Amino acid sequence: MNKSTHLLKTLSVLALFGAGPVALLAGSDQSTRITDPKQHQRAGSKSYPYRAKSDYILKELDLKEGDVVVDVGAGDGWWTEKFAKQVGAKGTIHAGEVAEKKVAEMKKKFADTPQVKPYLIPKDGTGLPENSCDLAFFSQTYHHLNKDGHVAYLKHLSSVIKPTGRVAIIEKYTETGLGSGTHGTKLSRLVRQAEEAGWVPVRLELMTGTYHYIAILAQKELFPAEPKKKPKNPKSKAEATGLPRKADAAMAKPLIVDVRTQEEWDEGHLQSAVHIPHDEISDEIAKHAKDKQRKIVLYCRSGGRAGVALQALKKLGYTNVENAGGFNDVKKRFK
Repeated sequence: MNKSTHLLKTLSVLALFGAGPVALLAGSDQSTRITDPKQHQRAGSKSYPYRAKSDYILKELDLKEGDVVVDVGAGDGWWTEKFAKQVGAKGTIHAGEVAEKKVAEMKKKFADTPQVKPYLIPKDGTGLPENSCDLAFFSQTYHHLNKDGHVAYLKHLSSVIKPTGRVAIIEKYTETGLGSGTHGTKLSRLVRQAEEAGWVPVRLELMTGTYHYIAILAQKELFPAEPKKKPKNPKSKAEATGLPRKADAAMAKPLIVDVRTQEEWDEGHLQSAVHIPHDEISDEIAKHAKDKQRKIVLYCRSGGRAGVALQALKKLGYTNVENAGGFNDVKKRFK
């Protein structure tokens, strides 16, 4: 496996974001396998050891010509200078600083680099228009934001950064080396604040030998909820159990209609039948059979009046009607 492949091997899943330490063992220029107990010990510059990893960091940021970047707390403009080369003359680097002296120094330094715009940045935001930036960059400055104002600042960035833009934060991982302190940010705290503000970490990596991590965030809207799976053949509870629904069960049974007179009905009839004299069938059938495809069985004394009723029902549009003949016939069939 070559070096460039190793550079892309990063930690994308954190264990136990909440209480307790966060496991993070990754290197920007090697695999995560620990071959030397000392390989993660800090080396290089005391203040900004991660600057030695600038090639890797710039590769991760993948800036393009014409991009707009806000460098929050640009300091001496070290990163601003590198960004300016990548975005070119068509791009813009807003180099923000809270100290007027540093702004003046950067204006002098970048006098011949028109794409760099040093400015006095507010402490509670960037002061930039909505959807104006492709990247917000923090180099060891995130922990300097107003106390308890980190979530609000990240929410502000969600409006300044374009929908597909990112936030990149480099901070000292305070659970390493000298231990916890104020000049850095616990990774677990950063992740909680980012998630609360509507950002999703797409890259989290401890840069070997620096005690610093890089966190790259993307807007939560880029991660929509997964669509719910729909059953291939939605079934009712009754269908799923193989039992007919009440309405279906009723429809499965034929409607048996006795079309004789009231006197004949009173003398004896099928218990499952309804009584509708043949000369009233056109007016009364809808009360018992609204579905014109339902099976209807008619009977009388010998089948004559049932035949008359059958023709009347057909004229009304009923399509499944049977003349079952006389009373004695249906008694044998429907017990």
